[in-house]
Amino acid sequence: MQAVILVGGEGTRLRPLTATRPKPMMPLVDRPFVEHQLDHLRRHGITDIVFSCGYRPDALEAHFGDGASIGVGLSYVVDPMPLGTAGAVANAIGLLGDGDVLVFNGDILTDLDLDAFIAAHREVRARASIALTPVEDPSAYGLVRLNPDRSVLEFLEKPSRDQLMPGEPFLINAGTYLLSRAVVASIPTGRSVSIEREVFPDVAAGGGLFGFPSRCYWRDIGTPASYLEAHADVLAGRVRTDSPTGPVYVGEGSAVAAGASVTGAASVGAGSSIAAGAVVDGAVAGDGAVIGSGARLSGCVLGAGVTVGEGAVLEGLVVVGDGASIAPGVRVTGPASIDTGEHVAETAEVAS
Repeated sequence: MQAVILVGGEGTRLRPLTATRPKPMMPLVDRPFVEHQLDHLRRHGITDIVFSCGYRPDALEAHFGDGASIGVGLSYVVDPMPLGTAGAVANAIGLLGDGDVLVFNGDILTDLDLDAFIAAHREVRARASIALTPVEDPSAYGLVRLNPDRSVLEFLEKPSRDQLMPGEPFLINAGTYLLSRAVVASIPTGRSVSIEREVFPDVAAGGGLFGFPSRCYWRDIGTPASYLEAHADVLAGRVRTDSPTGPVYVGEGSAVAAGASVTGAASVGAGSSIAAGAVVDGAVAGDGAVIGSGARLSGCVLGAGVTVGEGAVLEGLVVVGDGASIAPGVRVTGPASIDTGEHVAETAEVAS
């Protein structure tokens, strides 16, 4: 079994953090986000993995290399242009063998039972399978309806209330797929192709697409709010990962002064400094952050190398790009965004 992880997106919803790194390299507690996906695959014995890249591919290869240091074998393919979820898989076909291939969207945190997923796919001899997760309100997603044998009956894109049936399970695409070699080979090349809108409906029409509902942990980490919540979930052990659990995480080489407070599932990157009297509550700070005395961070996300001056306050969903600095005494209330390298002076207005 091989796997392809789609890591080509630009992560625009996480700007300015993704202005300096691809979304899969966003830190999640003690490691880049995509390493959680690699760990997940390795735990299920899947170690032959292809990164299908687009935006800033060099960052992934520079960090992971051939994957040997974490117990997997990694190959890389770079899309010459945005190719969509299916086109990116087709572009990797030269690195794939003749068997089925697992496909992961590169922004999904999950502990899906891959062994059970693969077994269910093989049991019905599916041409393609799609992992599904239940939600309370499918209106922001695409609803997937199944026949009694789990074959896909229909897709409803962002269904309205009058399209929903009382008592039905609201199942949505969970971003993990299993494709036969024949399906991969059938994807058109040289253009953008959507697996959700073009490939799956065709396979379903022939009776070859099956759903795999699961109540496993599932989260799209592509927004600042969800990214923050993912840290809390990992630290609380609500999702199985290889990261440490506990009330907070403070990275290697970081210094937390006496009288400083790190609480509320906060995560502080390596080599950071938190001065006396500072409070970091439910916030994420990247590597090398410097938090001045008496500063307060609550529910915000800081990139790498950010400096927060003495007595400054960042509260709510404030997202701060790498290398930015906040002057002493400044208060920023979210939602707000501070660009990479920006200096926020005492009299500055911060746009949301």
